[in-house]
Amino acid sequence: MAIVAQQQNFTQAPGVVQPSPSLRLQQLIDNGAVYVAQNLSSAQFATLQAIASLVLRRNAKHFAARLDAALATTTGEARPFAQPPPIAFDYQLGLDELDIIARTRTGYPFAELPAEIQDAILGLIATRDLTTRKLDLALWLEDLHNTAAAL
Repeated sequence: MAIVAQQQNFTQAPGVVQPSPSLRLQQLIDNGAVYVAQNLSSAQFATLQAIASLVLRRNAKHFAARLDAALATTTGEARPFAQPPPIAFDYQLGLDELDIIARTRTGYPFAELPAEIQDAILGLIATRDLTTRKLDLALWLEDLHNTAAAL
């Protein structure tokens, strides 16, 4: 008895194609699952998120994104503030100064410090024991807290 070998032709079913990481990231951004800062640098945005998680505790996740979006609004029509912030108030400068203080004192950016050290730095700023020449950080921190309450 002869065994006949039959050649089986298997066609490969098209596999599931995974989207590229950049495409997947864009999908997350488009769906609102990930927010990419438009008006703050990534370092400023990370610092703002760190402050929000310490100071606000609730709604901290969305505060940084809402503030960044509010900075883009130049007219009063869609502005989420109860009243506009003072003209001299500069969110970006305050975030940069806070990060500079952290880097100078610890060697790390503010956002990468443990929460206890972040809290201690903010406490020293609030009591005006840590200051900068460019901005009154105690007033800046108070205004940031008031803005968070308005958003």
